[in-house]
Amino acid sequence: MKIAVVLLTWQRINNLKTTLNSLSRQTHKDFFVYISNANKEKARSVEKYVSYFRENKNLNVKVSHDSNDKFAFRRLDIGEKLAKQGVDVILFIDDDVTIPDNYIKQFLENYESNTYSSAFAWSFQDGGSDYYKKRTRVTDLKEKVNYCGTAVSMIDASIFLNKDIHKAPEEMYVVEDLWLSYYAQQILNWKLKYVYIPGIRIKGGDAVALYRKVANSEKNKADLLRILVNDYGWKL
Repeated sequence: MKIAVVLLTWQRINNLKTTLNSLSRQTHKDFFVYISNANKEKARSVEKYVSYFRENKNLNVKVSHDSNDKFAFRRLDIGEKLAKQGVDVILFIDDDVTIPDNYIKQFLENYESNTYSSAFAWSFQDGGSDYYKKRTRVTDLKEKVNYCGTAVSMIDASIFLNKDIHKAPEEMYVVEDLWLSYYAQQILNWKLKYVYIPGIRIKGGDAVALYRKVANSEKNKADLLRILVNDYGWKL
C-alpha cells in the first residue's frame, strides 16, 4: 500500500519541527509526508524545516503553499489529489501533534478498507443537541463510533474520489471532520472506528483551532451538526 501522512499548517508553525521529528522516528518507514501550509508569511520557515528533515533525517516530505479559503476542508482536496496519484491510505495529523515511534505501524495494523478511523473518536448523544456538553468519547474498541476527528486519523483514500464529497455546503469548511464522518457513514455506509494508540501528545492546544471561528457564532459547531442531522438525515 502507498501511505501518505497529511499535515496541515496555519497558525502553529512553531510546533512543526517537533511534529516532523516524531514522524522521522517512525519504525514503519514506507510512507511520505505531505504538508499543506496556508500561512504564506511563514512559507520560508516551513521550507527550512522541511529541508532539514529531508537532508538530516531522511524524511520523505512534500510541501505545498495553499490558500486558506476553504480552511480545514482543504484536507479533502488534498485527499483527492493524492488518491489520484495512487495513494491508498491517508493518515491525517494536526501540526501540534507528537506521536510515538510505532504510531504508523499501530495504525496500519488496524487498517480496513472502506473505513475511517481515529485515535480521538466521539459518539454523539441527543442527536448533537449540545455537542460540547453531551459528546461522549469512545474508548471501547467495540463501541459504535458516530464521529471521527481528523487530528489523528486514518482513512481509505478512495473516499476522496467520490465527487459528491467535495460538494459540502460552505459552512462545513471549518468542520470538515463532521462532514467527512457524515459522508463516510451516512452516504457510503463506511465503518467509523476507534483505534487505541497510547503516547499521543497534543502540544499547542486548540486556542487557534479553526472550529473556534464558529464556536460562538450564529452557526456554531453544534448547529452545524444539527444541519447534518435534520437537513441531511445523519442517523446518529
